[in-house]
Amino acid sequence: MMKKSKLSTSSEFIDLDVEEHVEPGTEKILESSLVSEGPGRIANSPVPSIFRDDRGEIHRMRVGGKRVNILCSKRDVMRSGYLVLSKTVHFVVSGKVEVWNLTEKGTEKMVYGADSVFYVNPYVPHILHFLEDTILLEFWDGPFQCWYYHPYRRLVQLQNELVTKDSTGHIGVFQRLVPADLGAAETNSYGGLLMGLVGLVAGIGIGAIVATRHK
Repeated sequence: MMKKSKLSTSSEFIDLDVEEHVEPGTEKILESSLVSEGPGRIANSPVPSIFRDDRGEIHRMRVGGKRVNILCSKRDVMRSGYLVLSKTVHFVVSGKVEVWNLTEKGTEKMVYGADSVFYVNPYVPHILHFLEDTILLEFWDGPFQCWYYHPYRRLVQLQNELVTKDSTGHIGVFQRLVPADLGAAETNSYGGLLMGLVGLVAGIGIGAIVATRHK
């Protein structure tokens, strides 16, 4: 049974001592000099496709009109360093991920394990730090657009330079985009599985809202 839960019993806050005050969770954060437009390749990548590099894989697809990614990430790597336009829903299929969210108090770190669901709200800079080899499903509840939050993005790049095989210190030397080669039957089967996962995750969110309203 899937559960919406976190493994850590309390939040941990880290103050990165950035040069200026930013307002996470609001559109005003885009006015900060620490924020700039993110890579357009994420939104414009072929769908379906598989992106591979030393960090793992990103399987990009569209199910029922909704853009869905499956991230296969190796232990110790980091992803993101972004903030996004729409709320993001994540489901941990296997493994363990530490999620960093920027708050007005500093960086909040929470750990999620297999069968957990977590959300990243719009305009909140975040990092995904994979504590184990992890498979993670993600989708957005609206249009996709992202921006770099440079203090986080620098941490992501530095961490990945330390743990990947690329001796030059540059992520992307062995990157390649591989178009998915699926037959019609396999595509339908794969899509059905993903639709089931998306439906279950959405059901958990709706259930949480209904339970909250009846308290």
